Amino acid sequence: MAWLANTYAFYFIDCYDMIFFFSVADVIKKLNEYVEDLNKNIEKIPTRGPVSKYILPDEDLRGRMEISFDEASSGVACNLESRGYHVLCQATKDAVGHVKPYSITGTLPLIRELQDEGFDVQTAGYGLMATYHAKNEYCLLSDMCQGYQVFAGIIAQLEE
Repeated sequence: MAWLANTYAFYFIDCYDMIFFFSVADVIKKLNEYVEDLNKNIEKIPTRGPVSKYILPDEDLRGRMEISFDEASSGVACNLESRGYHVLCQATKDAVGHVKPYSITGTLPLIRELQDEGFDVQTAGYGLMATYHAKNEYCLLSDMCQGYQVFAGIIAQLEE
């Protein structure tokens, strides 16, 4: 049974959706607390029968869980109740003719830092979604003109 001491099980947890609504530091802290608790109480974890154990007293072996993290950064979840959001929607409706909010998952650390400092941060894009981050990414001048009209509309509303 000596081989058991050098056997590892790896579980990869995809926490991608978590990054938008929780502080990464808080999630890491809580996960570390869970692992610490499991290690302290490993004998209480259910097993699959009498030969499936996490403690082998005859071999002087005790199972142990470890958790590690790659580089982590917090994502962005824009506040849909903020003044900035409503101003952006109105300016878009005025310039484009309609508003169709949607979400694309991803991380923008600088934006999250600004949110954490209390800034009302919104993100917007005007162009061709089909070419977004493509090898031959391009945009239409007409779309950029609409984006400029939205920008001017935001400024006009905020000056009122």
